[in-house]
Amino acid sequence: MNLVKLATPDPLDGPSDPKIGWQSQIALSATPQEVSRCLVGLCQDLLQLGLSIENLFSLELVLAEILNNIVEHAYSDASNGTIQIQVSVHDMAIWCVVQDTGKAMPNAQLPKQPRYDPQDMAVQDLPEGGFGWTLIRDLTHDLKYVRKGNFNKCSFRIDLEAQTV
Repeated sequence: MNLVKLATPDPLDGPSDPKIGWQSQIALSATPQEVSRCLVGLCQDLLQLGLSIENLFSLELVLAEILNNIVEHAYSDASNGTIQIQVSVHDMAIWCVVQDTGKAMPNAQLPKQPRYDPQDMAVQDLPEGGFGWTLIRDLTHDLKYVRKGNFNKCSFRIDLEAQTV
């Protein structure tokens, strides 16, 4: 994992000031094991910046959904593939861009956001999957997907909670 600090925080701000400039660029093989390794390492790095556990949990859930979708769907017919992730922390948010060269999303767009009310449906009638993108939408802002040439690019931000020192 390659870490690049954009700016050095003022020592008076302490380690919990999420306005600092920080970024990381990560390239990983599109395998479940590499996804797990990447998520653990990234969260450990971000924890050292003083981000809250709630923010890290949201980021881990969102990235796990996106990365596992890439492994399972975009690279389902490939014996190998690479995923690139850019993560930065600035302006009170975590900003992420995920790119791959796997298959495009159906219709080259994010899936529609179905909402199911369990009180209106019998449990056995609820679909087996499809809740991941709803979760991603609920936890992020500025969620975008584009297919450009051979590249899939998904970007989003997670706003940081105000933290007391």
